[in-house]
Amino acid sequence: MCVYTMSLILQTIAVVTAAYLHYKEQFTNPIASTPLLFFWLGSLLVSMMRLRTSLVLGQSDDDMWNATPIAIFLASSLVTFILECQPKQEKLYEWLLTNNTDNEESESDMVWSPELRANIFSRFTFAWMTPLLEKGRHTPLTMEDTFPLKEEFHPDKVSAKLQSHWQRELKLQKPSLLRASIRTFGSIWALSSVFKLASDLVSFLNPILLSRLLGFVANYNTPQGEPIEYGYFYAASMFVVACVQTLAAQQHFVQNQRIRSVIKAGYTTVIYQKAMLLSNDTRQKYNVGSIISHMTVDAHRVSNFTANASNNLWSIPLQFVIAMYLLYKTLGWTTFAGVMVILATAPATARISQHLRTLTKKLNGYRDKRLGIMNEILSGIKIVKLYAWDSFFIKRINNVRVKLELVAIQKKGVIQALFSFVSVLLPFVVSFSTFALYSLADNKSHGPLNSQLVFVLLALFNLIKKPLTLGPTVVPEFLEAMVCFTRLYNFLTAEEIDLTSIERAPYDRYESRPDAEDIPLISIQDGTFKWLSADEPVLKNVSIQCKRNELLAVVGQVGSGKSSLVSAILGEMIKFSGDVAISGSIAYVPQLPWIMNATLRDNILFGNSYDEDFYNRVIKACALGQDIDSLSAGDMTELGERGTNLSGGQKMRVSLARAIYARADVYILDDPLAAVDAHVSKHIFKHVIGPQGMLQSRARIFVTNALQYLNSVDSIAMLRDGCIIEQGSSPDVMAQEGEIFTFAHKYIQQNQELPEGSINESNADSADPISDYPDLKRKDSIQSLGPPDNSNSANAVSRRNIRMTQESSGRTVVKEVSRQGKVEWGIYRTYVRACGILNMSFFLLVMLLSSASNVTTSMWLKHWASANSGTNVPQATNIVIHSIVYYLAIYGGLGLVDALVNSMRSLIMWTRCSIRASTSIHRDMLNGVMRSPMSFFDTTPTGRILNRFSSDLQNCDATLPRSVSRLIDDSVNVISSVVIICFSTPLMIFIILPLVVFYRTLQQLYLFSSRELKRLDSTTRSPMVAHFQETLEGISTIRAYSLQSRFIYENQGRLHQHMRSQVTHLLINRWLALRLESMGNIVMLGTTMFSIITLHYTGVGDAGMVGLAVTYALTLSSTLSQIVRAQTSTEKQMTHLERAVEYMHLPSEDVDVVEDYRPKEAWPEQGVVEFKNYSTRYREGLDLVLKDLSFRVAPRQKVGIIGRTGSGKSSLSLSLFRIIEAASGQILLDDEDITKYGLFDVRNKLSIIPQDPVLFAGTVRENIDPFNNYSDQEIWHALEEAHLAEYIRGKDERLEFLVAHNGENFSAGQKQLICLARVLLKHTKVLVLDEATASIDIATDEIIQQTIRDKFKDCTVLTIAHRVNTIIDSDMVLVIDKGQLAEYDTPQNLLANKDSIFTKLVEESQSSNI
Repeated sequence: MCVYTMSLILQTIAVVTAAYLHYKEQFTNPIASTPLLFFWLGSLLVSMMRLRTSLVLGQSDDDMWNATPIAIFLASSLVTFILECQPKQEKLYEWLLTNNTDNEESESDMVWSPELRANIFSRFTFAWMTPLLEKGRHTPLTMEDTFPLKEEFHPDKVSAKLQSHWQRELKLQKPSLLRASIRTFGSIWALSSVFKLASDLVSFLNPILLSRLLGFVANYNTPQGEPIEYGYFYAASMFVVACVQTLAAQQHFVQNQRIRSVIKAGYTTVIYQKAMLLSNDTRQKYNVGSIISHMTVDAHRVSNFTANASNNLWSIPLQFVIAMYLLYKTLGWTTFAGVMVILATAPATARISQHLRTLTKKLNGYRDKRLGIMNEILSGIKIVKLYAWDSFFIKRINNVRVKLELVAIQKKGVIQALFSFVSVLLPFVVSFSTFALYSLADNKSHGPLNSQLVFVLLALFNLIKKPLTLGPTVVPEFLEAMVCFTRLYNFLTAEEIDLTSIERAPYDRYESRPDAEDIPLISIQDGTFKWLSADEPVLKNVSIQCKRNELLAVVGQVGSGKSSLVSAILGEMIKFSGDVAISGSIAYVPQLPWIMNATLRDNILFGNSYDEDFYNRVIKACALGQDIDSLSAGDMTELGERGTNLSGGQKMRVSLARAIYARADVYILDDPLAAVDAHVSKHIFKHVIGPQGMLQSRARIFVTNALQYLNSVDSIAMLRDGCIIEQGSSPDVMAQEGEIFTFAHKYIQQNQELPEGSINESNADSADPISDYPDLKRKDSIQSLGPPDNSNSANAVSRRNIRMTQESSGRTVVKEVSRQGKVEWGIYRTYVRACGILNMSFFLLVMLLSSASNVTTSMWLKHWASANSGTNVPQATNIVIHSIVYYLAIYGGLGLVDALVNSMRSLIMWTRCSIRASTSIHRDMLNGVMRSPMSFFDTTPTGRILNRFSSDLQNCDATLPRSVSRLIDDSVNVISSVVIICFSTPLMIFIILPLVVFYRTLQQLYLFSSRELKRLDSTTRSPMVAHFQETLEGISTIRAYSLQSRFIYENQGRLHQHMRSQVTHLLINRWLALRLESMGNIVMLGTTMFSIITLHYTGVGDAGMVGLAVTYALTLSSTLSQIVRAQTSTEKQMTHLERAVEYMHLPSEDVDVVEDYRPKEAWPEQGVVEFKNYSTRYREGLDLVLKDLSFRVAPRQKVGIIGRTGSGKSSLSLSLFRIIEAASGQILLDDEDITKYGLFDVRNKLSIIPQDPVLFAGTVRENIDPFNNYSDQEIWHALEEAHLAEYIRGKDERLEFLVAHNGENFSAGQKQLICLARVLLKHTKVLVLDEATASIDIATDEIIQQTIRDKFKDCTVLTIAHRVNTIIDSDMVLVIDKGQLAEYDTPQNLLANKDSIFTKLVEESQSSNI
């Protein structure tokens, strides 16, 4: 009684204390207290035991009276525990969160992140995720529904930590990326390892309990039998142990998923940062495709291995050692036969692993090569289509894909099939050798192989099967991860650009100093520079200075080194000797403008804050007002990738506006006037660059071929062969009449040869475009870039923004839309057809045979064990030996068949189904993309397309076949397990049927959310890849503006979005896995309990049947989880195929060849070009760019096409090549409608020198004659006529000289000359020059024009030009205005009309010679 009283007092004190703590924490903590939850759970369990004891032992009324308060306390504890497990209302804690300002970000997350508000039981059971899955069942999930990241997992935090450790390693003699990674991610990995250790240790308790359970069943009706309570205890204990193991395993997987996310985030950001620092030598080794491959493939594989398999490196040996110890305790010394087998097979496993590592390394290289080619094709897709080179590049990619990549994948599949054979055979050989040795050599020390021994051994062998099966796969996975890790290490330790080669100093232009005007902001002293370490210097002994307020013009012929000088100043070249110093900030206008996939305004602001007044001034100074008005959403119109919806001149002016808005101290202008018309050129020079322009107070280096402005610059420097041959102030060099004077005099003479007309200064003035911008008439210091004034100005921006409407959102790039709902069955059928129906049928047959052989092997063991259990031991020895050999022979044969069938299954999947599917998918994807019209490429970022050909295609190659194979395998295994369990324990049918319904509910609840999150994962990855690819293309511009940190921040933002969708998806996987494994645990509980109940009430029990059922039940929990994971994985991978199929069925251009209607070989013989009422638009939904155009070009006529920027000149040439198709009307060549012929036949019969010259990585020969149709002599002749032969002969490789990515080792002018060589070699009857000489100097322009006159005198030539002098001697001049034909006549007749547009353009051209 005293004990009872004391316990009651202590219990009362505990309850009162708990109630007080509940009261306090209810108003201070939004999360239920973990100690209090465990207190009520403990009270609940103790009360249940006390109540049972009281009821079982109670014999009197007093005992029953004592049970009443225990039952009441039990009920109250249960209610309290249930209520405490419920999430608390968030509104109760708003005052707490708003008053706490110490950690605003984390508290903000706490308000809406369910994980942060979940109690410990909710976290361990993942119940806090159930509302999300309920929502996903009814409505498709969006990015707003995904879980926020914890602060320590944010990409910026993770990458900063990794970068800090990595920079510390780089200071060591032998830096280690592994050490840096361990310091960064080691703590999360260690926590994961703790849960893994707990899960592994607990898993070995069930075989021990199974031994006790089978012994109990076998001995129940014997004198050695135990009470029935022991049986129930063993059954319940096995269930509890299985649940604990499930909880520990799922927490291990949660930590693994977090590891994968943070490692991928850290590596992706570090790769991005490294890409911004690569030197020229390194960029030759790592092109855009290979760098993207590092991000999408290498980082992914390393993070996957670390998360999913790295713990197996220590877990597998540990599991093996423990299992072998338990086997030894169960069976004795004969267990070591299995160890000998494992040691004997180790060399073969190592050899196979080495082959896998070599193949993986080759496969990664082939994939990088394919992606590099693909990136170049997409970058120059317009040129590919204009030249009709589609088939060449398709063949080039297919050669890499089919002959290299797929061959490597097939070889890898054969080795994987060999691994499958080893992984299935090895565990069997271990068990077979153990059984055989014990049966033949012992069979007495632990008794015969009865049911208790066999099924306990089988359970242990199942546990050892996992390390033995995973062991051979972990090794190749480890080696594959090491290959990727080594690739990352090599990339991260690659040579960087030398940031110290340029001495950078701050500069305060408002500091008052007497010598401020004489301080050089740019200074090069005896500088010698080269592009690559192994190359000869490109610039030699260059000395140049540019002071504050100075305008320094740099001139020279093509290839003289002008653009190289710009790169040297920016630090993009290798400084061999000399000194370079720059004071202040830099703004850079490259020769080929880099336009971001963003709004026009964002392209100009470039990360700076929006100042409306100054922004309007910049727009006017760059003559962008009318262009912005013509855009659908004004300056909020989203520009396509690389500015696809802008003309060349518009791109240049946007780039110039960006530079002006930066308000830098130093301006580097690389031929900014080359791409604009004459009147726009004059406007920009006068109001931006020149002595009265907005940049007048800045140091300006002005590389130009517009020699008419040399009299208005402060200084001039002339380059030839990489050396400065003359420099000085403009008056001095002109007075000396040296090289610069001679060079400029040619231009003056050229312009004096223009036909005379009534052009006078007054007319020229009246044509001055500045009259359109009265607010830009500068009178005082407002011309400078100082702090903008606050005076009112015309609100041009607001006027333009009014154009924003719902119908016209200004979006150019089509947003990547994620499909919603279930993956259609058509996608599955597509994959089956791609694999081959016969191949898949054979695969299914082999899979059924594999399952049948596995079940037969288990049944045979049960039969053998039952025979031993009923065998009289003192039998004749020869009969026993015969019996053992008989059972062993059949057991060994069944095991061998099982291994062979499994390896055949793997072989069929990887060498027949997968290869055939991969070939078909890539072929159809590539054809779908290459056959797409230009409108697709104008509205689709290159990074998005590359993502389909990298990540999505790789999943179709490797992950999808594995998922399909695993799904079929697991499905067959589950069915066979359920059949055996129900056969062994018929009452289980009453538990399994409800569980099937519950299983289906869970499956549906999960699949709805899973597929949407996987799609979000894919669609958030594409913007990340696209931004990465876009950054790499504009890296020189980003570095010039010193905006690396801003772009890194943007990359982290995109990465953050991707991680949110990925982490949410991974977490709901755990939610499902926990519930499915719990279902398996319930099946095991039911199997054991029904066996004990049957034994209890009928006295009948077969230890062999119980052992067989429990053995399968023990594996069912993991198999159930695996089957849904496999189904989910298959459906997720099918979303990758779904995205690939989308690109297979893109809207296509017309066919390449119409077999029944092909033109004659000599067509067009005359070269007659006629437009009849022709109208066109770039794509559906846009305005017409050419409207009702009608004109005829006679044979061999030379027609000059002119018009202001954006008038439709280039659209006319695209129409002729059928890059854009007719909305109405027709185009005739020699009176034949070009739409009657295939695209190849039309484009191949025409020639063009495009506005933007494009070269592809490869040899010079391949860039001129990709189809190898011409001899070396013909190619050299074309190069000589293009005035490039001497330069190519100067290279050791000559025609085999390698052109770098995007032709980076050629100047813009040299690229244009190679384009000229292409048309000279082809020599068709119709030639189009689309502003072909915009990027070259006047002298070279004259040579090219003369070459065209001589070599194409028998051809029809259509010339689109900015410079009037290039078309002034044409037979006819066609003037286009706003997409319509404005004038079409001879130059003389047009000039005779003083009111003609052509006359005004000529006047503007002459008046620009200031």
